[in-house]
Amino acid sequence: MLSCDCYSGDYDCEWWYLSPDNFSQLKTTRRKRCVSCKDLINIGADCMSFERYCYPRSDIEERIYGDEVPLANKYLCEKCGEIYLNLTSIGYCYYLGDNLLDYLKAYWELTGFQPISESLVNEPGKG
Repeated sequence: MLSCDCYSGDYDCEWWYLSPDNFSQLKTTRRKRCVSCKDLINIGADCMSFERYCYPRSDIEERIYGDEVPLANKYLCEKCGEIYLNLTSIGYCYYLGDNLLDYLKAYWELTGFQPISESLVNEPGKG
């Protein structure tokens, strides 16, 4: 859901993430799946990497990691990353895992924008 209300205070959540400012190259040993469009991201390709954390679930985790336990990063492909950067730069929020193309289409409906190229409305990776 496209929203301008980004709650950033303390609240009971399973995990949280840090939003990247820009693209980086995928430097993993395997390809990763875009959390938005589900396309595979090739090693060395430009993408956005979201560091994720959770609260410690045991005394052992707390002793090892402190107050924040690192989780596996999530990734956005270049096309979804562009949508993410554009929508967040004008004040909209993104919930990691939601489809950014749906957010973009909702924004177009709000503003009355009509894309000239059909490739803009195709699913990421398919047009």
